[in-house]
Amino acid sequence: MSEVKEVPIEVKIEIEDEETPEPAPANCQGDTGADEAPEERTMETVEAELEALKEGFKKKIEAVAQAEREQYEAERERLLRTAAEAENTKKRLETGYQRQLKYANEAILEGMVPVLDSLEAAMKSVADKVEVTDASPAFATFSEGVQLVHKQLLDALKTHGLTPIEAAGQTFDPNLHEAVFATESVEVPEGEVIEEFRRGYLLRDRVLRASQVIVSQGPPAEEKEPSQETQSDEIKSTDVAK
Repeated sequence: MSEVKEVPIEVKIEIEDEETPEPAPANCQGDTGADEAPEERTMETVEAELEALKEGFKKKIEAVAQAEREQYEAERERLLRTAAEAENTKKRLETGYQRQLKYANEAILEGMVPVLDSLEAAMKSVADKVEVTDASPAFATFSEGVQLVHKQLLDALKTHGLTPIEAAGQTFDPNLHEAVFATESVEVPEGEVIEEFRRGYLLRDRVLRASQVIVSQGPPAEEKEPSQETQSDEIKSTDVAK
């Protein structure tokens, strides 16, 4: 059997060289400025930037300080108003307390006034019916005892602020006096109190009860002096008669 010999076959493949792009020149017009060198920062530029930063921080600090100052002033005003309101409330409470304390016994003293009226009426009745010279010693002693009790009671009530209102012989005062009626009087001038019908009392500076009085209207009409017009008319009539 014959032997088969292997014969090598060489195959040559031609490979075309690919065209590689040539590098663009550095000074090509289509280039962007990315490859340009950055501008150098000078000392003046740095100082200007620092000044701008300082001004910015300064304005921010001033704005914060102004806001804090306004908040402080508003809070201060609020606290001052609160303190003033508290002080006014305290004064009102103290004034109200003092007023209540000042007139706390008003109801008690008002109830004691009729007792004084009864004692005064009893003393007046005894004085009108019995002359001191005709009274027995025992009755005179009793009358003096009633007067003493009246005085002691009046003095005790005065210590608590109760004082009688002076009316007889005084000018009529509508704030203190209550006119029961008015009458003509030759002796008492017009507008003055002739007689005290019922005594009035003051509780410190407040009228507890006004005095009931009789007021004078002055002398009767026929006794009044002629007015100036009447006198002038009389003078004119006399001149005409002459």
